[in-house]
Amino acid sequence: MKRPFSTWSIVFIVLGLVAFVVNWITPEIMEPVVLVGYIFLVIGMIFSFIAFLKRENGVMKIISCVSFFIILLCLVLIEPLMFVYILTWLKNIF
Repeated sequence: MKRPFSTWSIVFIVLGLVAFVVNWITPEIMEPVVLVGYIFLVIGMIFSFIAFLKRENGVMKIISCVSFFIILLCLVLIEPLMFVYILTWLKNIF
């Protein structure tokens, strides 16, 4: 059975959220976990856009798209320097 892109989008958004929660629980910043969480969020967002382009039925594509922005908003509100740290770290890698 083939799963729609909206389902995969929710799966990757949840995996990204779990990675950020694991990083938040630990006392120090674990860079690979943050990178994996960020990549999962971006992949989830890409799958959500693909679901929009393919005009899939249901609201899961909207939920995943909105949850991406809510997770980033919470990340900025709870740990404001973490977002800057992630962007700086990604800039140095690529």
